[in-house]
Amino acid sequence: MSFRIFVPIILAFLLFTAPAQAFDGLVQAFGADGTIAWGSGDLAVVRSIEGAATDESDAALSPLSVRKAVVQARKRLLDMVLSVRIDGHQTVGAFLSGDSDLAAQVRGLIQNSLYRGPGLYDAAGTVRVSEQLRGQLAELILPNTVQFQSGIPPRLSTATGQGVMDMPDNAPEEVGSGTRGYTGVIVDARGLKLTPALAPVIYGQDGFGAYGYFQVGRTNVADKGMVAYAVDDNPKVLAERVGNRPLMVKALSAYGSWRTDVVIAASDARLVRAVVKTGSIADGCKVVILVDAPEKSPENAGAARKAEGEGDA
Repeated sequence: MSFRIFVPIILAFLLFTAPAQAFDGLVQAFGADGTIAWGSGDLAVVRSIEGAATDESDAALSPLSVRKAVVQARKRLLDMVLSVRIDGHQTVGAFLSGDSDLAAQVRGLIQNSLYRGPGLYDAAGTVRVSEQLRGQLAELILPNTVQFQSGIPPRLSTATGQGVMDMPDNAPEEVGSGTRGYTGVIVDARGLKLTPALAPVIYGQDGFGAYGYFQVGRTNVADKGMVAYAVDDNPKVLAERVGNRPLMVKALSAYGSWRTDVVIAASDARLVRAVVKTGSIADGCKVVILVDAPEKSPENAGAARKAEGEGDA
């Protein structure tokens, strides 16, 4: 076989067998062993096995010590899920405290979470458990009281601009090819110390919601996440979520005691409402909120290093 034929074959093989890189977005660390990727929805805990030495082979580890590490890791995973904020009013833990059946289902799901290690793909003497903040888990922890796809925008208790008496549907909206061409929405909320949440709302200064649960279906939110949080504003990275021509707007402030919601200019809010109405943005939850990169404490830096390159095989 000639060299000119052989090289393209090798390149094609590498191209089609290379695993796709998931859009992790903001990777929030919980201590030294837990992470939540707010782009992909991946939850992971990497726990060291008690008594494991750096020079000890994985085969020499006792099944009891491995089992103990897995139990501890899954307990940590459950604690992480319970601490996640649903919105500016409650955490997952607070919501589940009022429904023992749902709480038991969540615990059962975590107790059967994916387990891996010790082995080829993990650091020596560690185990890894993981779950998805999507799908079945999301269906359980998203309250049925949230009025998904109601079409009724929530209103700020305290308006931050003029025109708060004008309903957003009556406000002038930009329409036409310019609006219809957008493939997603990016809200730059860097510098506002935002808290990630499952169901945040983007408000306009007119006092009404511009994007949130009232525009999207529950199933779509459970499958994709209402928004993706990211720290990287590289268009090639964000394109996986918002496409190649997203609308970019600047957040003016964070709203609520937990700073889960954002406020944008009234003119930007009108444009966001129009963009969401004209395409598949709401169905695909094609919205990214840019936030500050987490501060790198020694513990969080360790968790981030464990998360990198330790995706499921």
